[in-house]
Amino acid sequence: MVRERVGDWRLAWRFALAGLVAGLLVAALSTRGVMNAPFFAAQDQLFPAPAPDQSVTFIAIDSTSQKNIGSYPFSNADHARVINYLASLHPKVILFDVVLDRLTADDKEDPKHPLDTNKPLAAAIKAAGNVVLVCTADDSPDGTFSSVAAAVGERGLAAPDDANAVRGVVLRPDPSATCTENEADEPAFLEALRISEGIDAGLEVNADGNEATFGPHRIPLVNGQMLINFTRGGGPSCSYFDAVNASCPRPQLITGHIVVVGTKLIDAGDVYSQAVSFQHDKSFCPDSRPRCMLDNQNYGYRIMGDAMTTILQDRYVSVQPASSILLAIVVLSLLVAVVVYALTFRVAMLFIGALLIAYYAGAFLLGKAGFLADPLYAPIAIVLSAAFSLGARYVLEDRERRKVERIFGHYVDPRIVRQLAATHSVGEIISKGERRDLTLLFVDIRGFTAMSEAMAAEDVLLVIQHYLDEMSSLILKWDGTIDKYVGDEVVALWNAPVAQPNHPLLALRCAYDLIAKAPDLLAELVNHGLPPVSWGIGLNTGPAVVGNMGSKDRLQYTALGDTVNTAARFCSVAPAFNLLIGWPTFEACSDYIAVDEMPGLQLKGKSAEKFRVLKVTAIRERPDSEWVQIPTEAALEAYDGYKQRHQHQAAFAAAQPTET
Repeated sequence: MVRERVGDWRLAWRFALAGLVAGLLVAALSTRGVMNAPFFAAQDQLFPAPAPDQSVTFIAIDSTSQKNIGSYPFSNADHARVINYLASLHPKVILFDVVLDRLTADDKEDPKHPLDTNKPLAAAIKAAGNVVLVCTADDSPDGTFSSVAAAVGERGLAAPDDANAVRGVVLRPDPSATCTENEADEPAFLEALRISEGIDAGLEVNADGNEATFGPHRIPLVNGQMLINFTRGGGPSCSYFDAVNASCPRPQLITGHIVVVGTKLIDAGDVYSQAVSFQHDKSFCPDSRPRCMLDNQNYGYRIMGDAMTTILQDRYVSVQPASSILLAIVVLSLLVAVVVYALTFRVAMLFIGALLIAYYAGAFLLGKAGFLADPLYAPIAIVLSAAFSLGARYVLEDRERRKVERIFGHYVDPRIVRQLAATHSVGEIISKGERRDLTLLFVDIRGFTAMSEAMAAEDVLLVIQHYLDEMSSLILKWDGTIDKYVGDEVVALWNAPVAQPNHPLLALRCAYDLIAKAPDLLAELVNHGLPPVSWGIGLNTGPAVVGNMGSKDRLQYTALGDTVNTAARFCSVAPAFNLLIGWPTFEACSDYIAVDEMPGLQLKGKSAEKFRVLKVTAIRERPDSEWVQIPTEAALEAYDGYKQRHQHQAAFAAAQPTET
C-alpha cells in the first residue's frame, strides 16, 4: 500500500528528515525561551490544586475588620489583643504575616491617662512564646517586637515566572536578600513549621541543589525553589475583628492548629498572581468592589498557608526536566513522520489527533500526581512534524503523478489516466484551455421527465442509476471522457485530455454499443420492477475549447463551443434508439458507416439555417468488412415487449389484496 502511494520504503528517510527538522526547530524554540510565557501559562493549568489542610487556620484582616475597627494599619494594641486571644487557645504556632515595623501612638481615649499601645504587643508576643514575625530586606520588625518573638523569617516569595505568576518560594534566601533579624536565613513559614513540628535540625540543600532536607521532609527543588502546591482557596478562617473581640465562631479550629494572621485587603498591597486560579468568595473583596481581583490572584498570607500545606502533606510538585522535553520533542516528531508516511492521510490524521488527545490526557493525569509535563513544545512538534511530513508526502505524490489520477480518475477510463500520468504534468493538462477538434456524444432518455412525474422518487433514482451505470461503462470501454451528467443526459467527449487520432470512429462504435446493449438494460430494469426506457443519441465532430472551467472554488474539465451545442441539438431530436450525426463526423468515417439523410430537419436555436443531419444506419469494422445494421429495430422491439411486461406486472400487483 505504501509503495503504491508514495514510492517505496527507501524514500522513508525523506519523511524522517522532515520530522527531524520539525523537531529540531521546536527544540531550538524551547531552548531560546521565546515562548516561555505561553509555556508557563499552559503548565500552570496542570498544577494539581489539592484541598487545603484543615490544620492551618487563617485570621484575616478583612474589609469587615476595617469597617469596624477603622482604617488600616491598625493599632499595635489591637494586634496585642489578637495574639493574647489566640495564645489563650493554645495553637501550635502563630505566623504573624504583618511586618511590625512601627510603633503606634498611645491610646488617648482618656486624655488624662493615655495608654501605651506597643508594650502590650511586645508582652503578648513574649507571653505566647510561639509567634513568628516576618520581614523583607527592606522592611524589618521593630526591635521592640523582634527581640521577643520566637523567630523572624523572610516574607517574600520567589520571583514570578514568565507568565507573571508566582510558583514557589526560595527555602534558602541569600543573606543579603533578607533582613538581619532572620538569623536562620529561612522563610517565615518554614520557621513556623519548625516550631509546630519541633524540628531542631537546620535546613540542608544537597550539592546538586535539587533537594532540601527539612527534618523528616525531603523537598524537591526546581531552580532553587520549592514549587507550592496551591489550593483553590478555602480552609478554616476567622475574621481579625472577631479575634480582637475574642469571639471566633469555631475556636476549636485554633487549638492545636497552625495559625496564620495576614491582610485580606486589596489596598494593603499583599496580593500576588499565582499559578492556580480559583473562584474567590465575597470576603476577598470589599462590597464596593466585588470583582477586585483576577481569578489567579491571591493574598500573600494564604500563599504562605499553601506553602506550609505542601510540606505538611508532603505533596510536592516537580517539573519535566529540559533534557526530557528535548528528547520527547525529537522522538514524537520522528514517530509522527513515520505514521504520516506509512498510513493513509485520513488514518494518519486520526492517529495524530488521538496522539494529541492522549498526550494531554497523560499530562493532566501526571499533573494530578504532582508532575508538570511539557504542555506546549511536544504538541507543537507533533503538529509541525505532521505538516512537514505531509509536505514531503505531497511532493512525492506529485512526482508519482498521483494528482493527475485524482483529477481524471472519476470520469476517464483508468487506462487513459495511466497514460496521462506517464506523459503529462498536471500543469500541461489543466493550467490553460485549448482549442482542438473533438467528438461530442450526447445520450438522453426519451420522455423521462413526464414518466418520472408518475413514479415514486426511489424508482426514479433506481432507473437513473441503472441507466447511467450502463452508459458510463460503455463510454469508458471506448476510451471516452465523461464530461458531465445532467439529469438523465450523459455528455462524453473524445480527443481530450489525451490525443485520439480516430476519435470520431471511437465515438461511433461507442454509440453502436449504446443501442446494441439496450435489450440487456431493459431486461435488468423490468426484472427489478422498474419501467423500461428508451434513449436517443446525438454525435458531432468539430473544433471546441476544452479545459478546466468554473468558479475559483469548483472547477470541471469540460468543453465549450458550437460543436458541443450542435451535438446536443442532434440528441434532442433523435428518435428512440437512433443515432444522429453531423456532416463532419460522416466525412471523417465515411468508409465505416452508412447513413440516411434526414431532409428538412430544423435544429433548435439555429434560426432558419438548415444542417445536413444524418442518421447512421450501419457500421463496419474495416472498410472491406460486411455491414452491420444499427440495431434500432431490435432495441425498439425489446422496448415494446418489456413495456408490456412491466404494465402486466404493475396491473397484477395492483390487483393483489393488501394486508391489514
